[in-house]
Amino acid sequence: MNEPQDVNEMDEKYVADRASDEFAALLKDEPDQTPAPLLSVGQRLSGRIHSIDESSVFVDYGGRSEAVVDIQELKDEQGEVSCRVGDNIEAFVASVENEVRLTLSRRTGNVQILRQAYENSIPVDGRVTGFNSGGLVVNLGGRRAFCPVSQIDTGYSKDLASYAGQTLTFKIVEFRGRGRNIVLSRRAHLEAEAVRRADELREKLNEGAEVTGKITRLERFGAFVDLGGVEGLVHISEIAHNRVGHPKDVLRSGDEVNVKILELKGLGGDKERISLSIKALLPDPWDGALERYREGEDITGKVVSIQQFGAFVEVVPGVEGLVHVSQLARSRVARPADVVSVGQEVRARIRKIDRDKKRISLSMRDLQDEEKKAVEVKEIEAFKIKEDSSDNRSESVMADALRRAGLL
Repeated sequence: MNEPQDVNEMDEKYVADRASDEFAALLKDEPDQTPAPLLSVGQRLSGRIHSIDESSVFVDYGGRSEAVVDIQELKDEQGEVSCRVGDNIEAFVASVENEVRLTLSRRTGNVQILRQAYENSIPVDGRVTGFNSGGLVVNLGGRRAFCPVSQIDTGYSKDLASYAGQTLTFKIVEFRGRGRNIVLSRRAHLEAEAVRRADELREKLNEGAEVTGKITRLERFGAFVDLGGVEGLVHISEIAHNRVGHPKDVLRSGDEVNVKILELKGLGGDKERISLSIKALLPDPWDGALERYREGEDITGKVVSIQQFGAFVEVVPGVEGLVHVSQLARSRVARPADVVSVGQEVRARIRKIDRDKKRISLSMRDLQDEEKKAVEVKEIEAFKIKEDSSDNRSESVMADALRRAGLL
């Protein structure tokens, strides 16, 4: 029989159990909270405007509290706030001390904000007010800055006058004399944006996907295609179903093309490889050829390639058949090039069609054998006709002789 427990001991146990149960219930009712994103100064951040007061705009970015943007950064030239509650906004982290403060790519002449932009690689907007042989003169909210000609674009800029009056985005690469000497680089901003867009694109790419890109350059082995910050290669064998001598024969730099992603390797690394195909999106000529041709039929085609083991003949554009070296002629052939040449039109007979492997075996020899037999038949027929004619003439001569002798 169990010994009775002390009353005080039982009371303490009851209180402890009750507190534990209440705490467990609170935990159960508490909604799951995803960890707040880790932020660093200069990081690009997207969010939705939660509220606006007289001095600040509060942005919900998924953290435990809203980020703050100075309302002056969101006012237009007339002093009106250019956004509303519920609008999406993209900005850069300017500070994470005490509270998260954001800043936009903006026009400002505030020395402290400009220094902050310089130290954290945050873009700034400036209006081009002049130019000289060395570069562009830029106004940053009333402060004069300079962008060297080599830093205007990713390539060399010849017509500097075309930039006059434009508002462009730059990165501050030098900040000296409390803002009296500011050097800008638009090129650094463009390159950083290109890297960002490329990284975003890589996350969306999938093998088998169909995408659109622009041809950037043509080489003998294929065409390079820009997919929007990331470059892939269409190998020459993937340009068309028929043989292509050089990509420039069918493509031009600057052309927009639809491609299929065949393979993705090492994305973002030094050995990144994106294999593309144009022909994968084109109708397969084999489908029509397999319906049109049958074994035993004769075809006329052009020799498109010569190998040691035989010659490839184009049956229809995009479909080739192989004439094996043993089927090139009635006599033994040591080198196919001794019998046929690229571009030569030949007649051949379809010996076999492998529908699964999409292969066609051809023979020129079969036609040559047939032609020889036909010639032999004609020669025999001509000989018989000649013999019959000769016999008839002999009989006629004999009859004439008998008549003259009075025997008939």
